[in-house]
Amino acid sequence: MGRTTERLPFRIEIASNHNLGKVTALRAAAYGRHMPAFASQLEQPEVSDFESGCEVFVAISKLDGTALGTLRTHANVHKSLPLQASMQLSGRFNGARMVETTRLSIAGGVSSSVVRSALFKALHLYCLQQKVDWMLAAGRRPVDRIYDALLFKDVNEPGAYYPMSHAGGVPHRVMSLAPDQVKPLWAEKGQSLYGFFFETDHPDIDLSGARNLNFEWDCPVTAPAALKAPTKVFSPMFSNSWPSLGGMAMAA
Repeated sequence: MGRTTERLPFRIEIASNHNLGKVTALRAAAYGRHMPAFASQLEQPEVSDFESGCEVFVAISKLDGTALGTLRTHANVHKSLPLQASMQLSGRFNGARMVETTRLSIAGGVSSSVVRSALFKALHLYCLQQKVDWMLAAGRRPVDRIYDALLFKDVNEPGAYYPMSHAGGVPHRVMSLAPDQVKPLWAEKGQSLYGFFFETDHPDIDLSGARNLNFEWDCPVTAPAALKAPTKVFSPMFSNSWPSLGGMAMAA
Protein backbone atom coordinates (compact mmCIF):
# COMPACT_ATOMS: atom_id res chain seq x y z
CA MET A 1 0.00 0.00 0.00
CA GLY A 2 1.34 3.43 -0.94
CA ARG A 3 1.68 6.27 1.51
CA THR A 4 -1.03 8.90 1.79
CA THR A 5 -1.01 12.46 3.12
CA GLU A 6 -3.66 13.61 5.56
CA ARG A 7 -4.32 17.11 6.82
CA LEU A 8 -5.58 17.43 10.39
CA PRO A 9 -7.97 20.10 11.75
CA PHE A 10 -5.27 21.00 14.25
CA ARG A 11 -1.51 21.25 14.34
CA ILE A 12 0.83 19.60 16.84
CA GLU A 13 3.91 21.53 17.85
CA ILE A 14 6.31 22.11 20.71
CA ALA A 15 4.63 24.59 23.02
CA SER A 16 6.14 28.07 23.14
CA ASN A 17 6.05 30.37 26.14
CA HIS A 18 3.23 32.15 24.31
CA ASN A 19 0.86 29.19 24.41
CA LEU A 20 1.86 27.67 27.77
CA GLY A 21 -1.14 29.47 29.26
CA LYS A 22 -3.43 27.43 27.00
CA VAL A 23 -1.60 24.27 28.03
CA THR A 24 -1.96 24.89 31.76
CA ALA A 25 -5.63 25.80 31.40
CA LEU A 26 -6.27 22.53 29.58
CA ARG A 27 -4.34 20.53 32.18
CA ALA A 28 -6.28 22.07 35.05
CA ALA A 29 -9.63 21.49 33.32
CA ALA A 30 -8.86 17.89 32.37
CA TYR A 31 -7.45 16.87 35.75
CA GLY A 32 -10.18 18.82 37.53
CA ARG A 33 -12.79 16.23 36.54
CA HIS A 34 -11.01 13.44 38.40
CA MET A 35 -8.48 15.03 40.77
CA PRO A 36 -9.77 18.54 41.65
CA ALA A 37 -7.39 19.14 44.55
CA PHE A 38 -4.37 18.22 42.42
CA ALA A 39 -5.71 20.14 39.41
CA SER A 40 -5.42 23.42 41.30
CA GLN A 41 -1.64 22.92 41.30
CA LEU A 42 -1.62 22.77 37.49
CA GLU A 43 -3.07 26.20 36.79
CA GLN A 44 0.42 27.64 36.33
CA PRO A 45 3.40 26.30 34.33
CA GLU A 46 5.53 23.78 36.21
CA VAL A 47 9.32 23.82 36.55
CA SER A 48 9.53 20.77 34.28
CA ASP A 49 7.92 22.73 31.44
CA PHE A 50 11.22 24.58 31.07
CA GLU A 51 13.80 21.96 32.06
CA SER A 52 16.44 20.55 29.75
CA GLY A 53 15.32 17.13 28.53
CA CYS A 54 11.62 18.04 28.74
CA GLU A 55 9.31 19.05 25.91
CA VAL A 56 5.66 20.12 26.02
CA PHE A 57 3.63 18.94 23.02
CA VAL A 58 0.38 20.75 22.25
CA ALA A 59 -2.40 20.27 19.69
CA ILE A 60 -3.76 23.66 18.57
CA SER A 61 -7.06 24.00 16.71
CA LYS A 62 -6.74 25.60 13.28
CA LEU A 63 -10.26 26.96 13.63
CA ASP A 64 -9.98 29.03 16.79
CA GLY A 65 -6.49 28.52 18.23
CA THR A 66 -7.66 26.63 21.32
CA ALA A 67 -5.56 23.88 22.89
CA LEU A 68 -7.15 20.49 22.19
CA GLY A 69 -4.54 18.23 23.78
CA THR A 70 -1.12 18.20 25.39
CA LEU A 71 1.51 15.96 26.91
CA ARG A 72 4.97 16.50 28.36
CA THR A 73 8.05 14.35 27.84
CA HIS A 74 10.82 13.79 30.40
CA ALA A 75 14.10 12.33 29.17
CA ASN A 76 16.61 10.88 31.64
CA VAL A 77 19.30 13.12 30.19
CA HIS A 78 20.60 14.58 33.44
CA LYS A 79 18.12 13.32 36.06
CA SER A 80 15.97 10.27 36.64
CA LEU A 81 12.39 10.12 35.41
CA PRO A 82 9.56 11.46 37.60
CA LEU A 83 8.12 7.96 38.08
CA GLN A 84 11.46 6.78 39.50
CA ALA A 85 10.77 8.88 42.60
CA SER A 86 7.89 6.53 43.39
CA MET A 87 8.98 3.07 42.24
CA GLN A 88 12.07 1.04 41.38
CA LEU A 89 12.55 0.04 37.75
CA SER A 90 14.09 -3.36 37.10
CA GLY A 91 17.75 -3.62 36.16
CA ARG A 92 17.01 -4.04 32.45
CA PHE A 93 16.35 -0.28 32.31
CA ASN A 94 19.73 0.69 33.82
CA GLY A 95 21.74 2.82 31.40
CA ALA A 96 18.86 3.00 28.91
CA ARG A 97 17.77 6.20 27.20
CA MET A 98 14.20 6.64 28.44
CA VAL A 99 11.41 9.13 27.91
CA GLU A 100 8.43 9.32 30.26
CA THR A 101 5.11 10.80 29.17
CA THR A 102 3.32 12.96 31.75
CA ARG A 103 0.44 15.45 31.94
CA LEU A 104 -1.50 13.86 29.09
CA SER A 105 -4.63 16.01 28.82
CA ILE A 106 -7.26 15.91 26.08
CA ALA A 107 -10.19 18.31 25.71
CA GLY A 108 -13.62 16.77 25.32
CA GLY A 109 -15.22 16.71 21.88
CA VAL A 110 -15.79 14.59 18.80
CA SER A 111 -12.14 14.90 17.70
CA SER A 112 -10.64 13.84 21.04
CA SER A 113 -9.57 10.37 19.87
CA VAL A 114 -7.89 11.83 16.76
CA VAL A 115 -6.05 14.40 18.88
CA ARG A 116 -4.89 11.66 21.24
CA SER A 117 -3.71 9.47 18.36
CA ALA A 118 -1.80 12.35 16.76
CA LEU A 119 -0.11 13.25 20.05
CA PHE A 120 1.07 9.65 20.45
CA LYS A 121 2.32 9.61 16.87
CA ALA A 122 4.26 12.81 17.62
CA LEU A 123 5.66 11.18 20.76
CA HIS A 124 6.79 8.13 18.80
CA LEU A 125 8.42 10.25 16.09
CA TYR A 126 10.17 12.30 18.75
CA CYS A 127 11.54 9.20 20.49
CA LEU A 128 12.83 7.80 17.20
CA GLN A 129 14.54 11.11 16.41
CA GLN A 130 16.15 11.20 19.86
CA LYS A 131 17.29 7.54 19.67
CA VAL A 132 15.29 6.59 22.76
CA ASP A 133 15.46 2.99 23.99
CA TRP A 134 12.21 3.00 25.98
CA MET A 135 9.02 5.04 26.12
CA LEU A 136 7.50 4.89 29.61
CA ALA A 137 4.16 6.05 30.95
CA ALA A 138 2.26 5.85 34.22
CA GLY A 139 -1.49 5.54 33.74
CA ARG A 140 -4.22 5.51 36.36
CA ARG A 141 -7.37 3.48 35.88
CA PRO A 142 -8.97 3.65 33.26
CA VAL A 143 -6.30 5.60 31.33
CA ASP A 144 -4.01 2.56 31.54
CA ARG A 145 -6.32 0.96 28.95
CA ILE A 146 -4.90 3.41 26.40
CA TYR A 147 -1.40 2.06 26.94
CA ASP A 148 -2.69 -1.51 26.82
CA ALA A 149 -4.17 -0.74 23.40
CA LEU A 150 -0.82 0.70 22.26
CA LEU A 151 0.79 -2.59 23.39
CA PHE A 152 2.81 -1.10 26.23
CA LYS A 153 3.69 -3.71 28.86
CA ASP A 154 4.03 -3.41 32.63
CA VAL A 155 7.62 -2.74 33.64
CA ASN A 156 7.43 -5.04 36.67
CA GLU A 157 4.59 -7.21 37.94
CA PRO A 158 1.66 -7.28 35.49
CA GLY A 159 -1.28 -5.21 36.70
CA ALA A 160 0.56 -3.64 39.65
CA TYR A 161 -0.33 -0.06 40.59
CA TYR A 162 2.18 2.32 42.21
CA PRO A 163 1.23 5.56 44.00
CA MET A 164 2.83 8.35 41.95
CA SER A 165 4.15 11.34 43.88
CA HIS A 166 4.09 13.53 40.74
CA ALA A 167 0.40 12.68 40.19
CA GLY A 168 -1.10 13.45 43.56
CA GLY A 169 -0.27 10.04 45.05
CA VAL A 170 -2.87 8.27 42.87
CA PRO A 171 -1.97 4.63 42.01
CA HIS A 172 -0.78 4.19 38.42
CA ARG A 173 0.37 1.27 36.31
CA VAL A 174 3.88 1.87 34.96
CA MET A 175 4.31 0.61 31.41
CA SER A 176 6.93 0.65 28.65
CA LEU A 177 7.39 0.13 24.93
CA ALA A 178 10.52 0.29 22.77
CA PRO A 179 10.09 2.87 19.96
CA ASP A 180 11.91 0.77 17.37
CA GLN A 181 9.64 -2.21 18.10
CA VAL A 182 6.36 -0.36 17.56
CA LYS A 183 6.19 -0.90 13.77
CA PRO A 184 6.95 -4.66 13.71
CA LEU A 185 4.91 -5.34 16.84
CA TRP A 186 1.87 -3.46 15.59
CA ALA A 187 2.09 -5.14 12.18
CA GLU A 188 2.18 -8.55 13.86
CA LYS A 189 -0.71 -7.78 16.22
CA GLY A 190 -2.85 -5.85 13.74
CA GLN A 191 -2.94 -2.72 15.88
CA SER A 192 -5.67 -0.41 14.60
CA LEU A 193 -3.44 2.69 14.41
CA TYR A 194 -0.76 1.08 12.22
CA GLY A 195 -1.93 2.87 9.06
CA PHE A 196 -2.23 6.22 10.86
CA PHE A 197 1.32 5.93 12.21
CA PHE A 198 3.22 4.24 9.40
CA GLU A 199 1.31 4.64 6.14
CA THR A 200 0.11 8.24 6.46
CA ASP A 201 2.09 11.47 6.41
CA HIS A 202 0.78 14.24 8.67
CA PRO A 203 2.38 17.58 7.78
CA ASP A 204 0.53 19.17 10.69
CA ILE A 205 2.77 17.31 13.15
CA ASP A 206 5.76 19.63 13.46
CA LEU A 207 8.53 18.75 15.91
CA SER A 208 11.04 21.25 14.56
CA GLY A 209 10.91 23.16 17.85
CA ALA A 210 12.22 20.21 19.88
CA ARG A 211 15.73 20.42 21.27
CA ASN A 212 18.25 17.92 19.94
CA LEU A 213 19.18 15.28 22.54
CA ASN A 214 21.44 13.21 20.31
CA PHE A 215 24.39 13.22 22.69
CA GLU A 216 25.50 10.95 25.53
CA TRP A 217 22.90 10.88 28.29
CA ASP A 218 23.69 10.54 31.99
CA CYS A 219 20.81 8.04 32.50
CA PRO A 220 20.97 8.32 36.31
CA VAL A 221 19.35 5.76 38.59
CA THR A 222 17.82 7.25 41.74
CA ALA A 223 16.41 5.12 44.54
CA PRO A 224 12.92 6.25 45.63
CA ALA A 225 12.95 8.18 48.90
CA ALA A 226 9.98 6.26 50.31
CA LEU A 227 9.09 3.14 48.38
CA LYS A 228 5.53 1.91 48.87
CA ALA A 229 4.47 -1.61 48.00
CA PRO A 230 2.45 -1.79 44.77
CA THR A 231 -1.20 -2.73 44.88
CA LYS A 232 -3.17 -4.85 42.48
CA VAL A 233 -6.67 -3.67 43.14
CA PHE A 234 -7.69 -3.89 39.49
CA SER A 235 -7.34 -6.59 36.87
CA PRO A 236 -5.30 -5.47 33.85
CA MET A 237 -7.15 -5.12 30.58
CA PHE A 238 -5.42 -5.96 27.31
CA SER A 239 -6.75 -5.10 23.85
CA ASN A 240 -5.34 -4.37 20.42
CA SER A 241 -8.17 -1.94 19.69
CA TRP A 242 -8.11 1.77 20.51
CA PRO A 243 -10.28 2.19 23.64
CA SER A 244 -13.07 4.74 23.65
CA LEU A 245 -13.16 6.81 26.83
CA GLY A 246 -15.99 8.96 25.52
CA GLY A 247 -15.95 12.60 24.50
CA MET A 248 -15.16 13.89 27.97
CA ALA A 249 -11.97 15.72 28.86
CA MET A 250 -9.29 13.22 29.78
CA ALA A 251 -6.15 13.42 31.89
CA ALA A 252 -3.56 10.76 32.64
